[in-house]
Amino acid sequence: RRAVLLFDLHEQVMTITHTKVPKELGGHGLGKILAKAALDFALSNGYFLRIKCAFVKHYIEKYEPQYAQYML
Repeated sequence: RRAVLLFDLHEQVMTITHTKVPKELGGHGLGKILAKAALDFALSNGYFLRIKCAFVKHYIEKYEPQYAQYML
């Protein structure tokens, strides 16, 4: 079993589409770790963000509102 965050890169835009953490791995913050790593990667490489994943959208609103300024 593994946790994943799916995204696409196209013309300086990272589109985050889905985050999946299996139930047996839940409760350890893996989704937050994946979200933070993806967001940091995007910004450090000059990408804007398009968030289609409800989990990551919630993560930004609750924990990392500074990323909102990079969202399309």
